[in-house]
Amino acid sequence: MLDTLKLIARKVREAERSLSPQFDRGQELYQGADGTPTLAVDKMAEDVILDFVKERDLPWNVLSEEAGFIDRKAKKTLVIDPIDGTHNCVMGVPFYSVSLALGTKDMLDIEAGVVQNLVTGDLYCAEKGKGASCNGERIIAREFSPYRSLFIVYTGKYAAQDNFDVARRGVRARSFGCASLEMCLVAEGHADAYYMNCEVPEKSVRIIDIAASALILREAGGDIVDLNDKRLNMGFDLMERSNFLAYGDRKVKELIM
Repeated sequence: MLDTLKLIARKVREAERSLSPQFDRGQELYQGADGTPTLAVDKMAEDVILDFVKERDLPWNVLSEEAGFIDRKAKKTLVIDPIDGTHNCVMGVPFYSVSLALGTKDMLDIEAGVVQNLVTGDLYCAEKGKGASCNGERIIAREFSPYRSLFIVYTGKYAAQDNFDVARRGVRARSFGCASLEMCLVAEGHADAYYMNCEVPEKSVRIIDIAASALILREAGGDIVDLNDKRLNMGFDLMERSNFLAYGDRKVKELIM
């Protein structure tokens, strides 16, 4: 199962890396199932995944940002974000990924997850109950120290004021524009927390953005809660949105919440 997800991620990276300079990554093709424009690079990556699932006749449904829910009459569903951090990809910012997770109905029953940095090739993986890894090496979220804290905080157009308040509580704050990789940085111990509070609910995080990275973080010893301090669980539904705090050490949650 995990090996298959790794193979799919590799196929997407190979396809993305081989795009010609003339390929217009940012061309808007149509409105995707999640209500946002599908760009050419999104469609390219999604096609790689869907073709693989079809050719191998994998016994999985698919839930994708672009195509929506594809019912293949299976018990398990592959939750994908073909390109997470699409605007980074289009603008040439080297921080974007493919995210793949396999589960039944919601975030808490996800069995396996893979996030691959499509630029560096770094491969984050987790299986439920078996820990998390990066490039085959075990990763563990770090213990919080207020003297070297780094918080990743959403600071985009729809950021609520308290995002900036949270940013000031750490020694350093960053915002990278790719939720799956940002959460993996917390899992890997390079950051202490990732906080998102959008004033516009429709701009908050979706299951496809963090299905894989939530498992990776939890298997690395961290966790993710909504802003009411309830352990985050999201159904396999593109319309469901949530703000959240992802953290590596409970001390961080106590400080921020």
